[in-house]
Amino acid sequence: MTSDELGEMQHRLAAAARKRGYVLGTVHVEELPTEPQAFEALLSYLKEVAVPAIVVPTFAHIGTINNPASKYSKLRRETTAEILIAEFLL
Repeated sequence: MTSDELGEMQHRLAAAARKRGYVLGTVHVEELPTEPQAFEALLSYLKEVAVPAIVVPTFAHIGTINNPASKYSKLRRETTAEILIAEFLL
């Protein structure tokens, strides 16, 4: 993803968050070479800080609801954050 594409994605994430009454804060960018360590670091942060919601571009970024091994399922089990999928809010 180029820096322009990242900027556009941040705008889309912010718009999705606003639709649900949230303000976009920190943007976590995960790259394939750092996965799954980057996700685990994010998960640790979410457990320490009472984050009310996270917003992701699509389900492709966190997996499906029905897969107990997906990032989506892990977020649901281990945090209280609402999970917002931007593609469905815009």
